[in-house]
Amino acid sequence: MKNIFHRSILTIFSTIFFTINTAISAQANFTFDEVEIDQNQVIATAMPLSDLNGYSGYKLIILEQRSNERPCWSESEAGLYPILVEPLLLNFNFSGICGRATDSNGYSIRVDGNDLSVSHRLILQNVGGEIKLFGISLTGDKKMIGRSRGLSNGMMKIFLEPGWQFTKRSYQGKVLGHFYFSYDSFAAKQAEIE
Repeated sequence: MKNIFHRSILTIFSTIFFTINTAISAQANFTFDEVEIDQNQVIATAMPLSDLNGYSGYKLIILEQRSNERPCWSESEAGLYPILVEPLLLNFNFSGICGRATDSNGYSIRVDGNDLSVSHRLILQNVGGEIKLFGISLTGDKKMIGRSRGLSNGMMKIFLEPGWQFTKRSYQGKVLGHFYFSYDSFAAKQAEIE
């Protein structure tokens, strides 16, 4: 019985090790670049999740306006925080008009030109009466990326902190659908000086 238990544990750890190793190797084989995008055409939101087995939290969703055919979302009155977002794209076939990213396959963090999708994850937390977007490393280091500036039961706009912006992943000159929360420490320091 002990041998079966030990073999099972060994199998689990081996699987985890090889999965992580494969992911890191795959990442190393591809060099992703980034391209700047119009910051007015994209928005990060925090969508409240219903209480599920005692867990309630928020889901990070990025919405993108790809064409001017129809608006993909609307925002509540500016200056009243938090700004509530209505996802209008749910009311029509948004193919080619709107884009959205709902999980780590669609968005990640990029700092000073380095893709951190393997080593960092994005989370939303209710802190001090507002929803904050954090990037958390595998070692537990936490960096605030954005905030809602208030709290509501509806979908809320996330305002990016100074130095952060939306960009898109590209590969060999082709722009992909993956969004980055990008930070350029040199540009951020220059903005502080000006």
